Amino acid sequence: EIMEKNKNRKKLRICVATCNRADYSKLAPIMFGIKEQPDVFDLKVVVLGSHLIDDYGNTYRMIEQDDFDISTSLHTIVRGEDEAAMVESVGLALVKLPDVLNRLKPDLMIVHGDRFDALAVATSAALMNIRILHMEGGEVSGTIDDSIRHAITKLAHYHVCCTRGAEQHLIAMCEDHNRILLSGCPSYDKLLTAGSKDYLSILQTWLSKDVKSREYIVALQHPVTTNIKHSVKMFELTLDALITFSKRTLILFPNIDAGSKEMVRVMRKKGIEQNPNFRAVKHIPFEQFIQMVAHAGLMIGNSSCGVREAGAFGTPVINLGTRQTGRETGKI
Repeated sequence: EIMEKNKNRKKLRICVATCNRADYSKLAPIMFGIKEQPDVFDLKVVVLGSHLIDDYGNTYRMIEQDDFDISTSLHTIVRGEDEAAMVESVGLALVKLPDVLNRLKPDLMIVHGDRFDALAVATSAALMNIRILHMEGGEVSGTIDDSIRHAITKLAHYHVCCTRGAEQHLIAMCEDHNRILLSGCPSYDKLLTAGSKDYLSILQTWLSKDVKSREYIVALQHPVTTNIKHSVKMFELTLDALITFSKRTLILFPNIDAGSKEMVRVMRKKGIEQNPNFRAVKHIPFEQFIQMVAHAGLMIGNSSCGVREAGAFGTPVINLGTRQTGRETGKI
């Protein structure tokens, strides 16, 4: 009788929207957990944003490699990499998403973080009376990301946060404490096993055959959309310093925010892709990227990875500019 009841129980249809390489690293552990319970959950995956752009690594492929069925791929990015293009990209996503949501009819939409693509997803779902679960809300950082993150929080119905400070911020924003889950950072699931894997072959793949642990630098710097000229100038100075260091350096291309085109232009003007001390890449699978961070002598830039994931390994970090202002960090 119990088995018959379970058989007749309606599955909860959960839609996960992923926009870029960074949010997928946080969403993937959740997606695997959902997929492992097919009798309870019906997983639908919507891919949009920079996942589908060649210049940013066509990172939708890593979702396919993880054996997830992509229910819908939406081309939502208007190229230009400036403020207007970001606004137009949100508008394009808002035009395309209603048809997708009407077709998929999810019971719950899961969105992550503070990207403009995620804001479009949350806005569409909220206006269509679809319940939203927001991951990593309640955090504080610099620039427009802060405003977008808090806007998504107010659109969402359920919240999964990483720290007690974030939990308190959500409560201060009048979110129901009973709908907040303090879970920790989901990407730490993969970090816990990083130290046990063979890292040397990964280091050699991305840098050189003679590279050694703690003798190279990882650089990852994104534009700050509220002050593009300053962030491009800071990136130029960072590259000048890295060139002077003459150390093996793995440098990742910036994300798709306004200002990234200018930053890539600076990289090419300085010949970073031809410099034998540098390896410039659009994308590294997350499991390999954290190995590179774990064994680096230094990480430099303004990525949240520098104030979160890198701390799990004790990797020294130089955080530049205002992009992570207010972000919680470990205490020494």
